Amino acid sequence: MNLSTIPVVRLVIQQLLNYGVHHVVIAPGSRNAPITVGLTTHKAFTTYSIIDERSAGFFAIGLSQQLHQPVGVLCTSGSALLNIYPAVSEAYYSRYPLVVLSADRPTYQIDIGNGQTIRQSGVFSKHLISEASLLQDITHNRTAIIESNTQQMIDVKSTLQEVESQQKTIEKTNTKYLQKALSEMLSHQCPVHVNIPLEEPLYDFHDQNDFVVEQVKRIKMPQSKNLESVQSKWNESKRILVVVGTLSPDSLNAKSISVLAHDPRVVVLHEITSNLHHHNFISHIDRVILPIEKQKNSQEIFQSLAPDLLITIGGMVVSKKIKSLLRSYKGVSQHHVGNDRPLDTYYLGVQHLQVDPNSFFGDLISSSDPKANYQDQWLQLFRKREIAHKKFLANAPFSDLLVFDKIMRAIPKDYLLQWANSSPIRYAQLFPTPTDSQSFCNRGTSGIEGSISTAVGAAVGSDRPTLTITGDLSFFYDANALWNQYIPADFRLIIVNNGGGGIFRILPNAKETPGFETYFETKHKRTAKQMAKQYGLSYQSVRTSIGLRLALVRFFSKSTRGKILEISTPSTTNDLVLQSYFKYLSEHSD
Repeated sequence: MNLSTIPVVRLVIQQLLNYGVHHVVIAPGSRNAPITVGLTTHKAFTTYSIIDERSAGFFAIGLSQQLHQPVGVLCTSGSALLNIYPAVSEAYYSRYPLVVLSADRPTYQIDIGNGQTIRQSGVFSKHLISEASLLQDITHNRTAIIESNTQQMIDVKSTLQEVESQQKTIEKTNTKYLQKALSEMLSHQCPVHVNIPLEEPLYDFHDQNDFVVEQVKRIKMPQSKNLESVQSKWNESKRILVVVGTLSPDSLNAKSISVLAHDPRVVVLHEITSNLHHHNFISHIDRVILPIEKQKNSQEIFQSLAPDLLITIGGMVVSKKIKSLLRSYKGVSQHHVGNDRPLDTYYLGVQHLQVDPNSFFGDLISSSDPKANYQDQWLQLFRKREIAHKKFLANAPFSDLLVFDKIMRAIPKDYLLQWANSSPIRYAQLFPTPTDSQSFCNRGTSGIEGSISTAVGAAVGSDRPTLTITGDLSFFYDANALWNQYIPADFRLIIVNNGGGGIFRILPNAKETPGFETYFETKHKRTAKQMAKQYGLSYQSVRTSIGLRLALVRFFSKSTRGKILEISTPSTTNDLVLQSYFKYLSEHSD
């Protein structure tokens, strides 16, 4: 391999290997060249070149999501680093072990007018588990350092021996900083930032044998003890509600699922990103709750559904309706099970049970009380809504709602599903997915940026064919996601193009807001046709129900390159159809 003559570069590469960071996404630049060359010429690293730093950060998230490994993202100095911030915040809230490696200017060059120079240390501090602002080497081009009239690193009267002794102290300190940051990254599965000041010359290298790797294992988080009180609550409760947020596939084993599914006191509400499948679990929360709001006795019905005990698992929840409902249930005891951060989403004062969910549920005993009917109460509502749902869609006009129904029916087995935020992930909650599919969405911050980049990274990191479903604004906002050479031939992208931010039409009174079409909906007439051509992807477009049915058959057929299907829907009627849908469910579920 070719290794930079700059000492800190060796330290960084050594510690990445020690802590199992073998995949690094690199945004091209000059200041980061010493690290880039060291990584790309070392056989232990798999590297990816992504030009847009924002896209690179989300591409790294997609890789980490599917590889279940920490992933690095490397950039040059200056504003390049700031473009990674959206991905850092997403990784922080969604708990992905991202290692942001930023090359920096020498410390004495900050704030003196040099180009591509900003205050890089601490820029992500509010959205990291740890950070390491490394000290600058003083033996690399010592003359240039001494020439600066602002540097305070080297006493100009120091002998060479004294400088070398000081350099050893710097290397020990940097090693300690790196080990602390990377150790916490593994333990908490959260992002860290390593800032690396580099003095020129940047392109001096020498041959270097492979490093001696001292593999560091992930430190296990301490587990909660004395769970007897919670288990007693479980045994005593007549109405237990389990709400499952974002969860990796296969997080709950068969025993845990059986305990939850066959206890008549237990209701499991989950979403598409929970990656759970069982006929006794309620998978379409808004289908059940939203129609109740339209009924005259809604408060009476909601009160009859109130739990004695609330158990939460997993990360963020999409449904605003379940959040609003649970916030209205004062006095309910909530416990969050798992090693992830407990979130007081429902204003109930959550208590954290830091224990593996399978260990927790595996020790519980299902109730055999023949009078218990809490699960059946919810399931009856759910099944009535299912009947009304099918009847409405049988005669629904061409719209976003009908499009999502047809897409979900057409998805082949074994697909990895990547959902963009805003309308797509919300529509997805209304429909079943194939039981062998897996669903992901950037719900940490729920932003539209990076959805496609994450999906491309996930497609590269997975052995499954990947389908991404996005709205038009999310796609155009993240179109640089397609600007790379890694898109697999079985990558599929569906764009539901309703000519703007269609979700704003659904919000109460939004359409009456002055300047709605310009500043909120942001109407446009763009299509993805030219972008597909530019990036070498197959493209087809449809705007009718019959056309969509035929296009979906061709869309999922094998190919030698990725495909884009763009579906144009009527922006002025989509919200009306959705409102009619929920009204129909409310009136036809008895």
